[in-house]
Amino acid sequence: MEIKKENSTSKPKTSNGGRGRNPRTPKNFRITTGGNSNQRNRSWIIKRILGRATRVIGIKDENENSKVIINDLPCEIYLDTDNVEVAEIFYKNFLNVLKTVDLELTKEYPSIKGSWIKKFWVGTKNFSKSEILTRLEKIERGVELQYIDKVQSEVDLNTANAIGILLAQTKDIPQFSSLVGSLLFAKTTINGESRIFAQTLTQDQLAILKENPTLIHNPFNLIIKMEESKANVLAESSVKKLEGE
Repeated sequence: MEIKKENSTSKPKTSNGGRGRNPRTPKNFRITTGGNSNQRNRSWIIKRILGRATRVIGIKDENENSKVIINDLPCEIYLDTDNVEVAEIFYKNFLNVLKTVDLELTKEYPSIKGSWIKKFWVGTKNFSKSEILTRLEKIERGVELQYIDKVQSEVDLNTANAIGILLAQTKDIPQFSSLVGSLLFAKTTINGESRIFAQTLTQDQLAILKENPTLIHNPFNLIIKMEESKANVLAESSVKKLEGE
């Protein structure tokens, strides 16, 4: 799992598709995502996700010949804050990020206060499995664009800017975690330095969350567990390649 540090002296480059505009770039963040500017491991991620993670996020096939039934995606947010006003602004901005990839709120439970916990659902508009995963990966990529890559299209720019606004608003929230279907977007703060994690999770990572549902309320341990799982699977994959499997 690669970790990228933001270079405060430079801005992400944009292509013509981004009309010369830069994504907003929050300061003092480190970033961990499921890919990098060279898109290494992207095929590995897609292979691990397609047809596997979808059954955990409310998508099912009755049989191979039947129509795929697409349900709304379950989502959960945990914020390490008791400031309701700050939490509600975060929630509003988070929904705006989802709207940039055509996922909109359909149902929500009242928020739980103390820290701030919110469970809600977003509609999939009868998207196929691959269409949903593509949209989740656009959000993951939108986080990457804040730090290490160039904007390829106006759609990417819109998502990246929405995420930039969301991250800028989290300066007073030391930790947060959010799960949209199989997409984990989280932040923790270590020795005053913020660290962001964004990845469309693999089956193994989703299994960890299913077995430990309260882990999402502990962003520090959550990020460590997800990184360890990814590293283990990559190591196993490398061994298999060396063995010619």
